[in-house]
Amino acid sequence: MLGLLNVFVMLAAIGVVVVLALSMIIPEFGATVLEALNENRVQAGAITVTGHLTLLGAAISTGLTWWIINRLRRILLSVNQGDAFEPANVGRLQAVGFSLLGVQAAALLLATVAPLSIGESSIDYDLSLGSWLGILVVFILAEVFRQGSAMRDEQMTTV
Repeated sequence: MLGLLNVFVMLAAIGVVVVLALSMIIPEFGATVLEALNENRVQAGAITVTGHLTLLGAAISTGLTWWIINRLRRILLSVNQGDAFEPANVGRLQAVGFSLLGVQAAALLLATVAPLSIGESSIDYDLSLGSWLGILVVFILAEVFRQGSAMRDEQMTTV
């Protein structure tokens, strides 16, 4: 299931990066994309820095989401092979934690610039305690996996 989800998120990430690149080359294209996101009219060629930052935030969010799903897939593969506490999983969990921090930073960026890019002035960012606690849990799990990996290595060297 994660493999299929990974493919769709990867396609979305590639699509957003392509839209960002095209909006840098053809400003009218970027304005058209922002117009499609909002009922208000954005003048052709009027994509601004906030519009580019909105697309950049979307690219960062989708890219990091793909990275997180990919790391989780690799962890599940090692668990299915009976080696959950392999040292690589520690790095994978830490990468998930840092990626989740990046997603939160991108969400803040998007909450700040997206409304401005479509002609609204309100900033709508809700600080989610659950998200930040989830990130903390991921880092704690990485430490648990590090300890488990050390114990596994010690057990394998014990005769």
